[in-house]
Amino acid sequence: MSMDNKRQGRTFLDVPAAGQQALSGADIVIFGAAEATPHLPGQASHAARAPSALRDSARSIASDPLRWDFDQEGPLLLPGLRAVDLGDLATSPATPSENRALITATTASIVKAYAVPVLLGGDDSVPIPFFAAFEPCGPVTILQIDAHLDWRDERGGLKHTFSSTMRRASEMPWVERIIQVGQRGVGGSHAGDLADARAWGVHLFDAASVRRHGVQPIVEQIVPGSRCIVTLDCDGLDPGVIPAVLVPQPGGLGYLDIVELLHGVAGRARIVGFDLVELVPDADVRGLGVLAASRILCVALGCIGRQQLASRERRPAAR
Repeated sequence: MSMDNKRQGRTFLDVPAAGQQALSGADIVIFGAAEATPHLPGQASHAARAPSALRDSARSIASDPLRWDFDQEGPLLLPGLRAVDLGDLATSPATPSENRALITATTASIVKAYAVPVLLGGDDSVPIPFFAAFEPCGPVTILQIDAHLDWRDERGGLKHTFSSTMRRASEMPWVERIIQVGQRGVGGSHAGDLADARAWGVHLFDAASVRRHGVQPIVEQIVPGSRCIVTLDCDGLDPGVIPAVLVPQPGGLGYLDIVELLHGVAGRARIVGFDLVELVPDADVRGLGVLAASRILCVALGCIGRQQLASRERRPAAR
């Protein structure tokens, strides 16, 4: 497993840094991937700095993660939870196929160790190889939070960029259910792409429907006892919450919508993977977007951690 050693001194919430050899016994494994498939070949991702920015933002609350957290109704990290941070994968904008293979292999090794992978992206091409590693967990539901539909078959001749994330997910046989939340405004998809998504069976909750009805109808689409991957594109939130995105679109979800949604999903399904992408620190305002994104990661870690601790006694020995 290849890592960028220059970034290994920083971990999210100051959890222990680890290498692949330390996966056995872990409950949650965090890692970063700045690149997957650039939409402009050879050009660095606009979100390449996000993993390091997220780790830096979390330092302000990492000194005492056992303090009461009202978003969690408990401490930030649970006593006894074994979380580690692998650092950032050694990706490059010049090697998209190698990036995808590395992301998939890293995620698969975490899944094999019965831990939950938490991926810090990177742009929205990063989830495609992330999803590809979950075949052993299938069938799975993917819950995507995003301003855009992401059902383009290709863009500029490329089939694995950020416009095609959910189209590629729909082609994976172990993905049996897709729920997409937060869509609004002008995106990269066309009318035929929307028709294809609906024909596949996507459950679509655009931002206006969340505004009218809240998140409970979304939660009710999660099959009780199912396995769920949550993929969060930061532009799914309103730019008043996360301004640090490439193309801000007004009218997005609020921070507490995401908190409520994550808790609701965790109450019905097993969260087997989580990724956060499309955070652009260079476009932030007073660090507010990075702060909101890091707090969302904390909520996700809390939800996953409670599930992992509850299931530890039933978990087979790591393979």
